[in-house]
Amino acid sequence: MKKYTLLLLFIYVSLNNVAQKQQPSYKDQWQFAAKDSSFYVTAEQQKELYATETEIEWFKDAKLGIFVHWGPALLKTNVLSWGRNGERPGAGKPAKNGIKPVIYDNLYKKFDPKNFNADKWMQQIKNWGAEYIVFTAKHHDGFVFFDAKNTEYSIMNTPYGKDICKQLADAAHKAGVKLFWYYSQPDWFHPDNLREKHYENYLPYMKQHIQQLFTKYGKINGVFWDHLATKYWQWDSYHILKDLKKWQPGIISNARVGFGWPLEDRGDYDTPEQSLGPVNHHRYWEACLTMTDKWLYSPKGPIKPYETVLSMLIQVAGNGGNLLLNLGPNGKGEFVEKEVVEVEKLGNWIKKYGNTIKNTRRGIYIGGDYGASTQIGNKLYIHVLQKRANNTEVAIVLPQLPTKIIAAKGITEGFKNHEIKNGKLILHFDKNLDNIVELTLAENPNQFERIETWKAKPISKEEFIVSESSFLDKNKKGTVIYNTKGNVFSEGIHLKKWWEPRKDDKNPSLSLDFTSAKKVNTVLLSENMRSHCVRDFTIETKDKNGNWNTIYNGKTIGEGLRIKLNGNAIYGIRLNVFKNTKAIQITAFNSYE
Repeated sequence: MKKYTLLLLFIYVSLNNVAQKQQPSYKDQWQFAAKDSSFYVTAEQQKELYATETEIEWFKDAKLGIFVHWGPALLKTNVLSWGRNGERPGAGKPAKNGIKPVIYDNLYKKFDPKNFNADKWMQQIKNWGAEYIVFTAKHHDGFVFFDAKNTEYSIMNTPYGKDICKQLADAAHKAGVKLFWYYSQPDWFHPDNLREKHYENYLPYMKQHIQQLFTKYGKINGVFWDHLATKYWQWDSYHILKDLKKWQPGIISNARVGFGWPLEDRGDYDTPEQSLGPVNHHRYWEACLTMTDKWLYSPKGPIKPYETVLSMLIQVAGNGGNLLLNLGPNGKGEFVEKEVVEVEKLGNWIKKYGNTIKNTRRGIYIGGDYGASTQIGNKLYIHVLQKRANNTEVAIVLPQLPTKIIAAKGITEGFKNHEIKNGKLILHFDKNLDNIVELTLAENPNQFERIETWKAKPISKEEFIVSESSFLDKNKKGTVIYNTKGNVFSEGIHLKKWWEPRKDDKNPSLSLDFTSAKKVNTVLLSENMRSHCVRDFTIETKDKNGNWNTIYNGKTIGEGLRIKLNGNAIYGIRLNVFKNTKAIQITAFNSYE
């Protein structure tokens, strides 16, 4: 009897496991076949949609754009669309909390951005050194910022009652700012989106919007789709893109046009989100990053300081991309003053040194612990982002170039000279600054292969013991950042785990005690992209007697801070944070021999 019971239990568990494996995921319900065969495309048809090099050249020259996420949702939440606790067609996960739809979907009736001034926005964007704006004409929640004739859920039915998209288009044309419409194909408000009558009711509804946005507002330079976990044929993407190229000659499109295309490269460029993108990608890309912790207006969120935004811009430009920096306007229609202060500093830097970024392409030197490089013609710009520990020689060592250096000069203060020694290019400085060096080369470096500058292999987690002053919960212990696959230096890294101390920790610290002496050359630090909040910190190293010695004092960490050590043997390394504006969230603290 006991064996029989065990057998039944085994059969039940097995069948239950099979049933669970066969059970469709949440996103599976939003994926279905095309209406008819005309919605599917061949590889040749997909190639017809790519922008030419001439059409996308201005975009590659621009390097900086401003993303604007906005909407009535800010009256109740700081999470656009995802703050709505309703069904999420096209998404990979269901909503578990948020504002009830009956409340969220009626917030537009109180939305009155009476201080909105499109001309002021465009002037600010130009002051910040940006060349284009991407504006959320419609996000996933379905609210539209234009005078749509097929829905009441629009800006026209708010107390404000005026077409925001029309004003933005007119102001952009007048100011010479390029304009993209962001348009979400999934729509969590429309009852037929990705449901039974999707092709009969929703698709015509969406096409009316698209035709209006790209035929009634003058020149539109690009489109930023956001397809979530859907297929391209569900939006009839091929025919829509063909129409866009007819209505707006030269228009460029991002990659979020739906999965399932015959060729891997969708759209004209890739869009890594809340990540600085890859260091050596096979095509152009645009990193979408937020100025705070959220895409929408986040009044209590941490604001990225100018220093880290500049570092991100340099890293992105040096590795083949644009920075699309998001600012969320407030309910009055104005950009947040504290965010503006930091972005204006970025604009001032661009006024002085923009020629080393704008109109350039990624440099022959691949990004590494030194920083990043850009190039134009026979000019190569070395952007030094690396910081130096105490008593460390201020010099950058790179592989020798495959062509002769005709001249070398410092664009910023601090450069002394260069030398070629033992197959290496050595740049000498007299100050530990954010240096830019201009190298005039005998030949255009475009004709040569890019050069790897650093094999980023950190000391293995088996070779040190992690300890922290405190941790918020078991998922925020110091060890979690070393359990993430691929936790090495890379602009493409997008970590989901971090060390976070308790809020009542008065002296937060994270320590690595090495099992044996290590000759550390570089330390890499990063914060969670949504929480660049450290404002005062030190790095200490442990000597053979167990004493901790301060070797670096810093103010900001941000993303990918590299600190060069002198290479002497040490027995441990420690991060101490003395001042922070929000919760500390460290995603990387790696040592390299």
